[in-house]
Amino acid sequence: MEVRIFRTRSLLLITACILGLASGCSRGRQYPPTHSVSGVVTVEGQPVADAIVSFLPDDGQNPANGTTDASGRYNLTSFTRGDGAMEGSFRVTIVKYEKEGEDKPAVSAKKPAAEEAESGETGNEGYVPAGMVVSQYDTGPKNLLPKQYADQQETPLTAAVRAEENSIDFDLSK
Repeated sequence: MEVRIFRTRSLLLITACILGLASGCSRGRQYPPTHSVSGVVTVEGQPVADAIVSFLPDDGQNPANGTTDASGRYNLTSFTRGDGAMEGSFRVTIVKYEKEGEDKPAVSAKKPAAEEAESGETGNEGYVPAGMVVSQYDTGPKNLLPKQYADQQETPLTAAVRAEENSIDFDLSK
């Protein structure tokens, strides 16, 4: 009889432990609270498309980033898409990199494809894989915005994120 009671108690204890562990894991990943941050980036009043807006923390929060759309509007993300930024003070950097090859046709308009193939030109002569340094003078993609807004230490842009919906616009000057 004592063995049966011991088994029953042991089984109940094991079941309770498993249920306790399972309930603790079911909430998914827990992140610190964030607050909605959006705004518009302009240069002398004109919207800037495809710029990267980065909120860099002054005191230990996670950074937040966003990319502007065609109208210059951005929404920040810290952990999950569009969740915003943690409350606090931030330095803000904004860059817009030149896109290579957008207006360059895959095949030269001057030469038909057959001639280009015979000449040995592939159209990839200037191609460098991402992360590969060509030389000590390679500077990477060209930033189209004033240099001061790209440097975390030199940027004059700052922002304060409050525990509410935040709308923070940036009008950059050249």
